[in-house]
Amino acid sequence: MMVLKRKQVVVLSLILMIIVAGILQYTYNKSGSSSDGLDDISAGNIYENMVLDEEGDEDVRLGEAVYVDSELMDDDIFVKKEDGEDKDEEGEKALEASKEANDFFAQAKINREVTRSRDQDVLKEITQDATSSEELKKSAQELMMQIIENSEKEMRIETLIKEKGYKDVVVLFGSDGSVDVVVKAPSLTSVQVAQIADIASRHADVDIKDVYVRQKF
Repeated sequence: MMVLKRKQVVVLSLILMIIVAGILQYTYNKSGSSSDGLDDISAGNIYENMVLDEEGDEDVRLGEAVYVDSELMDDDIFVKKEDGEDKDEEGEKALEASKEANDFFAQAKINREVTRSRDQDVLKEITQDATSSEELKKSAQELMMQIIENSEKEMRIETLIKEKGYKDVVVLFGSDGSVDVVVKAPSLTSVQVAQIADIASRHADVDIKDVYVRQKF
């Protein structure tokens, strides 16, 4: 009986970890940090704005930038200057931003795979343990299937978004049913956000209002 209880605690702890991760992700999405170059955009709001603007000037709507990066404004100032030193600083700044973005996407994917592999190992051990109850094994198997399905969806969504011309993408599923899509791009227009959100919504089988698109550059 003691072994059985320990296994139940392990499963409950794992479920709690997933829920906590979802809460942290949700909180992170809502807070949004402008200091690291990320801008969180609700796809549902973008779609609502596009519907409201249908009767207006379409060219103006399509060209409207959803995200304004202070670094891009700084770049405009540098262009107006003819000082070679300022141009060098601009180049170094752009290079640094690109390296930061590369590190972000690489680390995000590594962390995602490490966490997923660890969870699968724990769940697999439970399903193969003869002392585990059938109910416990069933719960573990369902969680394993969910992890596998989410992994396949993430890969599919990332591939389809990259085909739109973006250099890198990372997709993260939340335990609350939300989906985060981070795209490597200096900025995103409302049309681009709508396209990305549509891909994520259809292939993740979630409501478009639960898709959050952001950029990192």
